[in-house]
Amino acid sequence: MTAPMVTVRGEAQIEVPPDLATLSVTVHSAGESSERVRAELAEASSRIGGLLEQYAAAIEQSSTTGLHIAPVFHRRTGTRITGYRGTFSTQIVVHDLESLSPVVFALAPLPNSQIDGPWWSLRPDNAAYRSVRLAAIGDARRRADDYAGAVGATVLDLVEISDLDTGYQGVREARMPMFAKGIADDATFEFEPALQTVSGQVTVRFTITTPDLGKPPPA
Repeated sequence: MTAPMVTVRGEAQIEVPPDLATLSVTVHSAGESSERVRAELAEASSRIGGLLEQYAAAIEQSSTTGLHIAPVFHRRTGTRITGYRGTFSTQIVVHDLESLSPVVFALAPLPNSQIDGPWWSLRPDNAAYRSVRLAAIGDARRRADDYAGAVGATVLDLVEISDLDTGYQGVREARMPMFAKGIADDATFEFEPALQTVSGQVTVRFTITTPDLGKPPPA
C-alpha cells in the first residue's frame, strides 16, 4: 500500500540592508545647431567619466544608458527647425554607501545636470537569499509536523522539494531630480538606505505514518 503523504508550502521573509545604490545622471543641452548640442553632451560625458574615476573605489559599475538629440520645430508651422535639444544619461551603481553623498555632490555641479535615485538593491549572491530559502524549508517541516500530528501520524521521509519562487526583493526608491546651483562646500545628503525585503516559498512533500484518526490531535 502506498504510504500516505502530506504536501505543504513553506514561507519565509526577512529584511536586510541593501548592498548597492543606483543613481541616474542626465545632462541636458539645447542650441541652435545639432553640432553644438553634440559637442556639449560629449564634453559632459567626458566630465562625468573623469569624476567617476575619482570615486572608482566606491563604484561597482557605470554605463551609458541613453543619448538623445532631436530637432525642435516651430510651434506654428511644425516643419521649420528652430534648434536642437539633447540629453546624455549615465547609470552609476555605488557599493560603498558611505561614499554615496560625496559622489552625488561631485556630480551635481555639472551644468544642466539632473540626478535621480538612489535605488537600493541587493547583489544576487547576497546571503539573505540562501537564508530565506532555508527558513522556508524549516517552516514547511513545521507545518508538516502539525498536519501529521492533527491526524495522529508522524512525518517519515522527504519525497520532494519544489522551489516556487527565488525571492522577491522589495525596493524603495528616493527620487532626487536636481538642477544644482550654488551648493555649499560642506553640504551633504543624509541618505537612509531602505531595507530590502527578501521572501521565499517552497512546496515540500513528505510521507507520513498511517493516520490514527481516533487519536486526539495535540493541543
